[in-house]
Amino acid sequence: MAEKWYPVIDYSKCVECGTCVGFCGHGVYDVSKAPTPVVVYPAGCVDHCHGCGVKCPVGAISYVGDEGARGENGSCGCGCAD
Repeated sequence: MAEKWYPVIDYSKCVECGTCVGFCGHGVYDVSKAPTPVVVYPAGCVDHCHGCGVKCPVGAISYVGDEGARGENGSCGCGCAD
């Protein structure tokens, strides 16, 4: 898990589809607020995982600490690209 890596939602773009909330299995989002994505546990986000951002149909998710670093094949190693 990461200290300085977590998703940030651009609510001006977000269409509240709930895709990110449903995708993340690490408790980062408050599921009781779904489909609206509310980050409640940023420390639960896997370091350099872009899974919810990749799944977002409107590109409303960016990440604190994102420097574009990803491993081979564009994967962060958490299984989000699978």
